[in-house]
Amino acid sequence: MAENERARLERLQQKMAKEGLDALICHLPENVVYLTDTWPHHGFSVAVLPREGKPLLFLPEVEEGYAKREWADIAPFGWGLLKDGDLYENYRRLISGAFHQLGLKGKKVGADLGFEVIAPTYRAAEPVVPSGPWRELLHNLFAASTLVDATDFLQGVRAVKTGYELEKLRIANEIAEMGMREALAHLKPGMTEMQVGALVEYKIRADGPGHKGARLVRAEAEVGAGVSGTYKGTLLVPSTGYRLQEGDLVMIELATQVDGYFSDLTWMGAVGGPSPRQKELYNTLLEAQQAAAAKMCPGNSFEDPDRAAREVLGKAGLAGYDPHITGHGVGLRYHEFIPFLAPGSVGTLEEGMVSSIEPGIYLPEVGGLRIEDNVAVGPKGPVFLSTPRQPW
Repeated sequence: MAENERARLERLQQKMAKEGLDALICHLPENVVYLTDTWPHHGFSVAVLPREGKPLLFLPEVEEGYAKREWADIAPFGWGLLKDGDLYENYRRLISGAFHQLGLKGKKVGADLGFEVIAPTYRAAEPVVPSGPWRELLHNLFAASTLVDATDFLQGVRAVKTGYELEKLRIANEIAEMGMREALAHLKPGMTEMQVGALVEYKIRADGPGHKGARLVRAEAEVGAGVSGTYKGTLLVPSTGYRLQEGDLVMIELATQVDGYFSDLTWMGAVGGPSPRQKELYNTLLEAQQAAAAKMCPGNSFEDPDRAAREVLGKAGLAGYDPHITGHGVGLRYHEFIPFLAPGSVGTLEEGMVSSIEPGIYLPEVGGLRIEDNVAVGPKGPVFLSTPRQPW
């Protein structure tokens, strides 16, 4: 494992020592990725990280070819076929073995028990969410230890990305932008919102795998068009059968997941080209977005980027038309909670944090506009992981 890859686990293990945690046991896909850099297909994988040494990764045999042995010691198990037996008996056998191998009797063990917003597996049609049976199994297996919920701990540690993670997020953004460019190049009257979204997703799914080593790629685009469709873009709403018309604004909100790492972007288009009023609003919003991004510096508060965007919009007479937050964390989930760029948000930006920067304005007579990039806090200022937009 390269030095910049090791940094993530070494930092995590240092934090575990400070918290008095002797091991972490994680079942949620996003945390399995964090500990082992392997994105589960089905959601039945389990990762165990001791305070010292390499993680253990238990995963279905069918997924073994995707596991990274330089990151973890791999123990495949049968799942899904008649020969494979009961899943929870396999868990009991494997985790009991880890319990004894790592000497966890009487020790403090953290588990990802309290996550209520989670990232999907690659096979997103049927997410596996650990619940009652999994909790009961852990409490039984760790009855001779102290089992604690490590949700807050994991979310806090994950908020600061290493160079390795930043490069993974950059690749996810590059792949996302393939779909955005493809869709905007082919906008025309008569297309439906759903067709635009399908074009975005097709390009990403077709051409994303193989880009800079990417293997597992998924995307979900939500498209709003026209005055009503973009005005509703304050929240994520499904694409509809509305047919684009000449002069319509088009808002494309896109979640792209590449080997477990997320990009979260919003791009705007205008069918046939923007009108003077649309240009004016877009360029003002872009100024606000760039002002917010400029505040992604170590030591600034979570409020500072949000405040910078609202100041620009206020001076342009657009105060009150900016109803949502300016940004949220991005990484192993579409929406992470740290940092949270909003009025009254408490916290300090640290080098390595990553946030969406996505101010928006929504005018009933014009529609909605939002510009969203993914920006990291660099050692001296903002580092764009996506391509900054240009004025119209």
